[in-house]
Amino acid sequence: MKPKGSNAGKIRKTALLSCLLLCSVLLGGCWDRREVNDVAFVMGTGLDKEGDQYRVTMQIALPGQLGSSGSTGGGGGTRGSKSYYLVSKVGPSFRGASAEEQREVSRTLNFSHRRVLLFGEALAREGISKMMDVLARIPQNRLSSLVVITKGPALDMLQADAPIELFPAEMVRELNFSYMKNPRSIKLLMNSILMDGMDPAVPVMSLVKNGPATIKDKKTNIQVDGLAVFHKDKLTGMIDNHLSRFLLLGMGQVKDTEIFIPPPKGSGYLSVRLIENNVQIKPYIRGNDIRMTVQLNCNGNVREDETTFDISNGENVKWLEQQAAQEIKKELGEVVRLIQQKYHSDVLGLGRAIIMSRPDEWKRIKSQWEQLYPKVEVVIKPIVHIENIGAVTKPFGIKKEQIQNE
Repeated sequence: MKPKGSNAGKIRKTALLSCLLLCSVLLGGCWDRREVNDVAFVMGTGLDKEGDQYRVTMQIALPGQLGSSGSTGGGGGTRGSKSYYLVSKVGPSFRGASAEEQREVSRTLNFSHRRVLLFGEALAREGISKMMDVLARIPQNRLSSLVVITKGPALDMLQADAPIELFPAEMVRELNFSYMKNPRSIKLLMNSILMDGMDPAVPVMSLVKNGPATIKDKKTNIQVDGLAVFHKDKLTGMIDNHLSRFLLLGMGQVKDTEIFIPPPKGSGYLSVRLIENNVQIKPYIRGNDIRMTVQLNCNGNVREDETTFDISNGENVKWLEQQAAQEIKKELGEVVRLIQQKYHSDVLGLGRAIIMSRPDEWKRIKSQWEQLYPKVEVVIKPIVHIENIGAVTKPFGIKKEQIQNE
């Protein structure tokens, strides 16, 4: 006679086997698959205003063109010389225009790889907040996409030749990272718009033709033209490329900038490259009389000396540091007055400095801040320290008797 435990063991084994078989049914992951050939990857999006309508332009990658020019590859037989395809439609809203574009694209638009979002100047001046809702509402959209303002229509920017990169959108992204320490993503931009005491600033880019006029078949390229400054969500002005470098310095966002100093005697310039800096903003408040001190500590090195000035002399290096500091004070002071009095844009975060250090005072003046901000006295105090004068100590190619020691 068989023991009673043997039947119970068989029942347990049968139940376990049945559970494993049922679990295997759940492993069939191909039922909702989406092939690459059925997806259109959007690399960049441009938004423009046309009358009371919005134009949305999408730059779509052509997989068949990424290997070699003119190939018919695995991208569904796409042909041509460009690695991307543009589709552009007009609609009553961002989403409305996007829906129109989907109707003429045979593949499902996918935004998970979008790297940049370009706003045309005209649209940015009207305000960009209401265009942002769909970007946060649909999880597929990346809040890490970088934001740029274009001179002229964003549509034109996405049609640039940009021969160095596969896509114009990719060139826009790389230029962002070479221009600012922390480029303005959608998330950072919206934080600045919604945050008290701070206004956003994003790079401005434009089209340019490479080389002199004598070159035939010139290509259109993309360049950084300066910084767009906002008041809340509206573009109020553009700072040119020269002054924008000093404004970024005051924001603690400059990536690489050089200051050119003339020597005390003779001609030419000494170039000082600032390699790092930090900024501290301190408010002084008495009633409605507000003064802000912007303290900058900068480290740099000498990149070029086309003068006869001897910078191997320690006293001369100190003189050069002082001259570089004076140049920063002059140029940053000029651009601060511009954003205060003409553009009413607090991109330095002067209001934010009050919130962080004097919250009780901010509660008192918050309702008046827009009237007080243009009148705030801003004192610039830069300190420059030159760490390295280069591989040669004296001007290269200059005779000893020609060198200035003071």
